[in-house]
Amino acid sequence: MKRFLILILVLFAGCATRALPPMQSPFDHAIWAIHVEDDEGRVLYSQNAHTLMMPASNRKLFASATIASCLGIDHQLETTVWLDGEDLVLKGDGDPSLGSWRYERTHDFDRVADVLASRGITKIKDVVADVSLFSDRITIPGTWKVGNLQSSYAAPVDALAWSENEVPPSRAVPDAALNAANALRAALEMRGITATGVRVNTEPKAWREQIATLPSPFIGELLRTVLKNSHNLYAEMLFKRASGGTYAGSFAIEKQLTTLEAHIDPNETRFVDGCGLSPDDLVAPAATVAILRWMNQPSRRAFWWSTLAQPNNEGTLRRRLVTFESRLRGKTGTINGVAALSGILAMPNGRFRYFSIVVNHNAGDGDEAVKIIDAIVERIAQWR
Repeated sequence: MKRFLILILVLFAGCATRALPPMQSPFDHAIWAIHVEDDEGRVLYSQNAHTLMMPASNRKLFASATIASCLGIDHQLETTVWLDGEDLVLKGDGDPSLGSWRYERTHDFDRVADVLASRGITKIKDVVADVSLFSDRITIPGTWKVGNLQSSYAAPVDALAWSENEVPPSRAVPDAALNAANALRAALEMRGITATGVRVNTEPKAWREQIATLPSPFIGELLRTVLKNSHNLYAEMLFKRASGGTYAGSFAIEKQLTTLEAHIDPNETRFVDGCGLSPDDLVAPAATVAILRWMNQPSRRAFWWSTLAQPNNEGTLRRRLVTFESRLRGKTGTINGVAALSGILAMPNGRFRYFSIVVNHNAGDGDEAVKIIDAIVERIAQWR
């Protein structure tokens, strides 16, 4: 391993066109792609930078840019509650934080029960989960691996979520809409309000009387969970919500943003989900550097600098590169055989460097690959 690290670090001793030196097994069988630029767009190092690579959760950088641009970082989503005859309707707005412990929202449905109790209501017919906003009805992207689907990181994606669509121990609920309806029913019953049943509505419908609103945190706060904590459900739900509820619509908006605003070659990205869990997502490291440059433009810098993962702080970089706490903001990525880190480095002269490091088809130890990536980042920060 020590010999391999030395070989990797030699990359940054010469010009940007130097080829990769021979690598030690098993990493010599993997594909490495690295791209580094400075503020002026000068390429400091580039190897396989325009090769399409599986990005894992680096994909969330592009999704987050789309979400922020379409919804606005100061926007709040609104789950609404309606009375419709004898039914109680919970209408979803794509809020992934409903009932979430991380936003202190575990008592959201108790508020609804209190509203009904204040009206003297002791019985309703059905609790209806209205998920019509997500009209394509794709709750599980078809390219996710079957073996992942029962895990909490592959929870179903719908216009309603409750408690992040997770049940102990780290398992995904089978149906997001029914999970939310059953949780509301349980909250009602704790207040002595009985419900005959639960059902799901998937077609747009005008309900009669709105009785409560459950607002989300601001989109900007939710994006911190997407990027710092790399939360897949938050990424998927907010990405679909960006277009009003379909994957196809959100992919189209994202492609327009990345092409026209970030000036990314449309052939250097291919996305099939919002979070990067799919092995069919593909991104060239040069494209990832371009979206980071877009995020770090002066008008956007303050928000993204506070939203990306930070070493020695909450999130996926909390135990990595801790000496760069004040200088580095980035996004990690890990799925089977893939490790990635892309980010922005503040330099002592007030300038910035942008990098994307991705390894694919790695049959070696994933933790060792991460150590190599971090060593490269350290070298990028020191290189003159």
